[in-house]
Amino acid sequence: MLQENAGIGFEKVVADIQSQVDPNADVFHNKHIVDRLGQSRQFDVVIRGQFAGQEILGVIECKDLGKKVGTPEIDAFVTKSNDINANFKIVVSRRGFTKPAIDKAKHYGIQTLSLIPNDEINYGFKVGSYWHADIYYWEQISLRLLFTEEPDRPIKFEAQNVRIGSKKVLDWFTNYLISNVTCENKLGWVVGVGIEFENFQNINIDDKENYICKGIDFHAKRSLAKKQKFVGINGAGFFDWQRSKATLPAQDNIRTDVVETNFMEWEDRHTDEFEKSGFLSIKIVGHLSQFVLVQNAIDLESL
Repeated sequence: MLQENAGIGFEKVVADIQSQVDPNADVFHNKHIVDRLGQSRQFDVVIRGQFAGQEILGVIECKDLGKKVGTPEIDAFVTKSNDINANFKIVVSRRGFTKPAIDKAKHYGIQTLSLIPNDEINYGFKVGSYWHADIYYWEQISLRLLFTEEPDRPIKFEAQNVRIGSKKVLDWFTNYLISNVTCENKLGWVVGVGIEFENFQNINIDDKENYICKGIDFHAKRSLAKKQKFVGINGAGFFDWQRSKATLPAQDNIRTDVVETNFMEWEDRHTDEFEKSGFLSIKIVGHLSQFVLVQNAIDLESL
């Protein structure tokens, strides 16, 4: 049995998708049309239909090349399609077009399309859109010890190493943040909580020094990370190189790349404007869960 030529298979896929995109038109594969000079010209895909009561003729040239389509291919199609007075003209290239070819095609009213790829390496390009994420998170937490007697020198310490007995005082504050301000959208030092002890407390710093304190002040700084990620799509449809838009049949399923939910690993973005991709515009607003509720945390309010 003879195996079908890969280029013929490509043409049939294009014809099938075109028939789904415009189900009211008649779509033919490998059709001959007699031009105005009386010559029979072959076209990979021919579309016939009606618009506003008029007969409409469209032709598609399919290029399954190992490179981008260039201006010579566009020049040849201009002459060929003009000789049959086609109402609309399309070139579909598996691997895209050079910039000069796109410019020339646009000048002559020729659409430049590609199938939406499902393999970026083999096709040389990818179709999709940027997803945006605004992620609020706690950038910094600080605490200030209120000494009964001010030390004679500045005391430097790590907040997570400050304890009363065997328990970290910071656990009380992170529990407070989880319970009260998980979805805070204000930025800066937006949370400040002061605890005044009923009885003075012996506070251990970095397991080295102890100080008698009458209270603790806690503060938390809120920040916003602006992130973005390019998410590819695939499905049975066309990508328009001139308009940077994807067209898929209404009945077809759209599939996207797997999107990891660790938004902080996405690339930084520097604008709030959405890039116009002609496809989905996704914006995610999230609040980063940075802490785990500590069940046996110290109860500073009872001291």
